[in-house]
Amino acid sequence: MTVLARFIYEVKPGRTGDFLEKLAQAGSPRFTSPVMPRAFKLFRCSVPGPDTERLILHIEYDDMAAYGARTAYEASNPEWRALFEATPDSPERLLSVELLTEFLPL
Repeated sequence: MTVLARFIYEVKPGRTGDFLEKLAQAGSPRFTSPVMPRAFKLFRCSVPGPDTERLILHIEYDDMAAYGARTAYEASNPEWRALFEATPDSPERLLSVELLTEFLPL
């Protein structure tokens, strides 16, 4: 059953490009693991307008096992942890994470 990890970030004004660069690094071959997500989608809040500073990242996995394998890879990779470590200079601040499992009513 599909699992969706939803990350909501607050991006500092003028730092969206820096955050997008971090996401590009995260998607580079150096962070390829045996189990990879099925899809990535990045959303911007439409209200109050296009300059809003919140970005929402959806990462889709085939199932909970795939999510767990990828999460374990990220947690054990020092380069990955350094890339997303919260520092005073980070362009983004993680506001929340949701883990959603597909629901198929009978």
